[in-house]
Amino acid sequence: VVAMEVLQSMSGADTDIDALARRIAQDQAIAARVLRVANSPFYGLQAQVGSIHDAIVVLGLSSVRSLVLAAAVIAGLPAGNCPDFSHTRFWRHVLGVAVAARALARPLKRPPEPLFIAGLLHDIGRLAMMVIYPDELCSVLADAQARDCTLAEAEQRHFGFDHSTAGAELARRWNFPAEIVDALAWHHNPTQGVPGGLAGIVHYADAIAHALDLDEADSDQVPRLDPDTVDALNLDWEALVGVLTETRAGFDSFKPLLG
Repeated sequence: VVAMEVLQSMSGADTDIDALARRIAQDQAIAARVLRVANSPFYGLQAQVGSIHDAIVVLGLSSVRSLVLAAAVIAGLPAGNCPDFSHTRFWRHVLGVAVAARALARPLKRPPEPLFIAGLLHDIGRLAMMVIYPDELCSVLADAQARDCTLAEAEQRHFGFDHSTAGAELARRWNFPAEIVDALAWHHNPTQGVPGGLAGIVHYADAIAHALDLDEADSDQVPRLDPDTVDALNLDWEALVGVLTETRAGFDSFKPLLG
């Protein structure tokens, strides 16, 4: 509920900040995670942030909305039961993609919040599949390792669809914005999505998170970047170095959300 209210507050310019802060504060688990981040050494604040309202004043509404949404997703979504599936690595990767997508906002001259949200939710289909089909997904993980292929390829072979399809369908049922649905559906095949849309940005951010090894996986693969997407984003080396630096710093700032 909190996550949906935060998403809805993004669509209107007349957001009642006091009312939103009170609503977030009512969920103590989410509020505690957000305040933990706000008071982390990363921000180096001189005074303790003691409330969600104070956090909005100090950090800004956009930053707090991103923190709240990340905390709500991490705290609110159920965990599956597969010994080979690491939820810690999963959430580290998801946060890494979210902050990488947000870091791309400045050089691409895009608003950062939709990029962060698309990155945060891009693998939500895999989490749903883990909850519904834990035994089958354990087999998928083993198959991907044995064949040295991506999880998406192994999912497609076992289920006839992959987590991108599942995630996009969830987003449709939850009435998420169309651009978020498109990003979830096509982040592995961005040329199939809306030209210039979020799918290509998430695709690029996914590769950045893997390249920086933010999930600390033992056998991680950097996905193949779609050359048309690379050409369309047109980032020069200086811009890319800035994105990598901002991604690492942003990831470190969000780590306290993981507990």
